[in-house]
Amino acid sequence: MDTSTTLIFAVAALLGFNNLLFKIPRWHTRRAVFWALQLTNLATIVGLLAVGIPGFSGATKAINWVLGLLLVMHIVSNNGRLVKAVRSEPEGPDQQLNAKRQAIKAALSRGSEE
Repeated sequence: MDTSTTLIFAVAALLGFNNLLFKIPRWHTRRAVFWALQLTNLATIVGLLAVGIPGFSGATKAINWVLGLLLVMHIVSNNGRLVKAVRSEPEGPDQQLNAKRQAIKAALSRGSEE
């Protein structure tokens, strides 16, 4: 397999990982995986637009731009999905813990006032 074919398969695999990530249960809690994928998307975009995929005759620029813009679309949609998932997430344990702390502090302050 030559370099161009390998690079095209790598971009196809990256597009597959973009779709696979959202099939993992509670994917939005695994932020390291999410941001690693986003940084890989960004690095691939820079590589496609700066260097490109070698070996195509004539249509190289168009193919690089189409693949690069497709990955830009994935970055934007991935961030939108993350924001939507975080906003719709129920109250987390930290917020519940803070609410309990406030209730205990309020009860203690009422007890010390008497």
